[in-house]
Amino acid sequence: MCIHQKLYQLLMIPFIIPLLNHAITAAPLPFIIKDYPILSKNRIELTKKYAKRHYNMDTYLLRTPKIIVIHYTALPTLRMSLGAFKADTLPSHRTKLSPYGKLNVGTHFVITRDGIVYSLLPTTVMGRHTMGYNHVAIGIENVGTNEHDLTDQQVNTNAALIAFLMAKHPPIKYVIGHQDYMNQSMPHFTYYLRKDKSYSPMIKIDPGWGFMRKVTEQLKEEYDITLN
Repeated sequence: MCIHQKLYQLLMIPFIIPLLNHAITAAPLPFIIKDYPILSKNRIELTKKYAKRHYNMDTYLLRTPKIIVIHYTALPTLRMSLGAFKADTLPSHRTKLSPYGKLNVGTHFVITRDGIVYSLLPTTVMGRHTMGYNHVAIGIENVGTNEHDLTDQQVNTNAALIAFLMAKHPPIKYVIGHQDYMNQSMPHFTYYLRKDKSYSPMIKIDPGWGFMRKVTEQLKEEYDITLN
């Protein structure tokens, strides 16, 4: 992976933005970022319990992210999408997930159909978005009910945000769609961890192979980043 001159300049020109959980030095990013914080004391405690049960880790921190996982929210509006992540605990209708911990689903970023980024969790904190990888993965959700709902603006913003995150977190090696999380032939699978053997993987189809292909092409064309 090499970083294009454009991305280098993006990171080196001084400009303060509150994207992560601390101020960073960078040029203005090519998308709008809005804060929608969901981290609370209760969520931290629930994340600790979740991490202990599923990864045998005594922390809520995401210390060294290795993977970025792209999703769609399966919800039609931004309001509904953000609302799904707001509560600390799972709602009662999430019956497939509730046996495996009270922690609500949570992601680091949500991207609207017009390409605006909402920052929900610091990238130093685990979210519950991809079974088996939450201890090493940053999650990006796209507002939409299916792949055909997703837009070119979301493609562009995903690529720009991924490029930024890979530059800020050099240990990140892989970017995958949620549909590929259980693909054992792909190199990211080396990080898969499931201490609770009763927690069975589910079939995922988000965000779609066509969407991921477009994001991958945009990363190569605009940021000279080639994914493994």
